[in-house]
Amino acid sequence: MASRTTGPAAFDADTFRHVVGHLPSGVTVVTTRTPESAFGMTASSVTSLSLDPPMMLACLNRSSPTSCAVSQAGAFAVNVLGEGHEHLAQQFAVRSDDKFIGVAVVEGTLGVPVLADALAHIECEVVEEVTGGTHTVFLGRVVEAKAEEGSPLTYFRGGFGRFEFARDDEVYQRARQQLLERMYAADAVLQLDDLAHRLRVEKSAAFYALTRLTADGLIRRDPDRGYVIVPFDTRTSDETFDARCAIELGVIDMVVGRVPQDELADLRIRFEAMAALLVGDRFVDFDRYLDANYAFHEGVVSLAHNGALTAAFGRLSIKTVMTRSFGVTPVTSQKFIDAQRRITEGIEQGDPDAASAAVYRYTRLAKQRVRQILAQTGGLL
Repeated sequence: MASRTTGPAAFDADTFRHVVGHLPSGVTVVTTRTPESAFGMTASSVTSLSLDPPMMLACLNRSSPTSCAVSQAGAFAVNVLGEGHEHLAQQFAVRSDDKFIGVAVVEGTLGVPVLADALAHIECEVVEEVTGGTHTVFLGRVVEAKAEEGSPLTYFRGGFGRFEFARDDEVYQRARQQLLERMYAADAVLQLDDLAHRLRVEKSAAFYALTRLTADGLIRRDPDRGYVIVPFDTRTSDETFDARCAIELGVIDMVVGRVPQDELADLRIRFEAMAALLVGDRFVDFDRYLDANYAFHEGVVSLAHNGALTAAFGRLSIKTVMTRSFGVTPVTSQKFIDAQRRITEGIEQGDPDAASAAVYRYTRLAKQRVRQILAQTGGLL
């Protein structure tokens, strides 16, 4: 009998490489710049890490010059390649004195090189580095992101190809709606097999949905129980809305009466975009309203030009709280738009008292609405 202290033999690296090659992944080129030179490498171990705040994860071999350069620069860009970009993937995958030769490049917001022909690019500031085996995992806070229409290039079993996301995204949307419609009890364990059976899809599509729902904050990964439905109650919502209220009141006290006209115009545009998505007492499109609402309140906070305040606002998980409450039903109230209109007008007119009163009113309305919804759903979502 083997000793209890003897662990399993090290797994064969070649076999592992062959097996994980069956996992399809998007193909990206990670780029950065140091005072000495520009660097770039093809990478498939890149993924979104968090939506609120927006963060990316990039896993790079520690022996690569690009990995060392990202660590030195403290910033990187993820360039998502599209179909037909196999040549770029190959060019940045091999060692070369000048990987950028013949490649159209523009300078990004962070001063890093961005591939002009990429399907999408995401610029990040490095906030943490973690070592794992032969690789360094860079956790990056997103500061800029843009995308064009098109299909992504993917890597599968040692070759490049295409991958259709539409089906898996549709599965995720269905699973998300089931959670919001309370088809699962709060704090219940959501089994992969059960979800696949309910949705009548393959386990791979159900797993993709679970991953997305975890990023949304609707479920959490418990190391002992598995995927668990995150409970939602008034304490959670009250603390979140009160924190947003406190941040906005501080901003109003700091800047109202001194806001430049172009920033006032931008805030008005954000408000009108949000207001257009709430007609009567119903959301036209809740997901678009959620994005527009977040952009409006982020715009209020950004008037202070204070990175710490903006970061604090981003950590509130406002979108998750609103999804768990307001997203349960398409019915809402024009009172929310009226209160946010008064916030906008108070700032425009240089009246901090009016703007602050409107922030307090909006906060009270939000907290009351959550209580109404929770009363209809038995106290927990």
